[in-house]
Amino acid sequence: MDSREFEKAFGVTKEREDPKWGNHLVFVPNKLPPEIRFDKQLALSISRSDAKLGKLSGVGLLLPNPNLLIMPYLKKEALMSSRIEGTRISLSELLLSEAKGTDETIPDAFEVVNYVHAVRYSLDKVEKSPIDLELIKEMHKILMKGVRGKDKLPGEYRDVQNWIGPRNCTVQEATFVPPGPEDVNQLMSDLVSYLNSDDGMPLLIKCALMHYQFETIHPFCDGNGRIGRALITLYLCKKKLMIRPLLYLSGFFEANKREYASLLLKTNKEGNFEEWLDFFLEAITVQAEDALQRATKIQELREEYRKITQDKFQTSALARLIDELFVNPYITITNTERLLKVTYPTAKRLIEILTQLEILKLASKQERNKVYIAHEMLRIMEV
Repeated sequence: MDSREFEKAFGVTKEREDPKWGNHLVFVPNKLPPEIRFDKQLALSISRSDAKLGKLSGVGLLLPNPNLLIMPYLKKEALMSSRIEGTRISLSELLLSEAKGTDETIPDAFEVVNYVHAVRYSLDKVEKSPIDLELIKEMHKILMKGVRGKDKLPGEYRDVQNWIGPRNCTVQEATFVPPGPEDVNQLMSDLVSYLNSDDGMPLLIKCALMHYQFETIHPFCDGNGRIGRALITLYLCKKKLMIRPLLYLSGFFEANKREYASLLLKTNKEGNFEEWLDFFLEAITVQAEDALQRATKIQELREEYRKITQDKFQTSALARLIDELFVNPYITITNTERLLKVTYPTAKRLIEILTQLEILKLASKQERNKVYIAHEMLRIMEV
């Protein structure tokens, strides 16, 4: 494919005069969709991913308390998506910091918690509204609140050139240079219009193209990767491919970080969307299967705990406390008091019951503010 054919099909590389960084090249992608070769392999990949996603969505309908049980998935996604960008915190550290309270929250945890808030906020919004430019900006504002990058126009498109490459490289030395800031607003408007159009393209393919296009535009000064990955979940829920937000791809992307980054870059440089689509659909299939297995284990464990407690103790407070352990397996007596709106002595008694039943174990040996852990639940989340 010569340069003219490439530009017609995928985008144009052009020179930009930058008063701060000097003249440099930028890549401006064409509007979606590109021409896709729907060969047998791609058709099979779409079918396989659709089937696995449909099965997961069906399981989501059966969840007895979905608002609680989706939190383990969302927290793990937030952690993995943030880890791709360099955040270093384990799931156990994140959950423990939450249980101890904000005064003891470690810095990296704020970034992960912001991601959770951004996704939950956007999922509530798209139940009645479309995915639009304002929502994407609101997500970004929530994501960047009080963390690294908080001074880089949170909630606003960038007004400077950004680029991707080795640390401390110049824009002229960059591996990839997104469009100039003067093109971002129109490119994002085109992307949102594409997302909300009905052109007959398989929705999983549209989702993969959306993620590629968003990362290519790189519309914000910081946080583009995390917002781009959050939009995947948002789009799948908006289009009812998932009834509950149980599928998150960042685990796959983090495990295959080099391939993930190189395929996005290769697509920009060569215009070969097929490899990227195969990779994205494999991520759907693998993560849907992972989510199915976890959902089954979580449901079984929840029912086991409820049966044990119901057989021995006739109190609804224990059932409510068990559900809270599926939001965060770390718990304190003070947290129990607050979450269940019970007295401190009652909270202490409930914790003692679950400890006697070996549902909880003591996680810290400190005399005051002891932390307990639902170790079996944490194991399901961490594996």
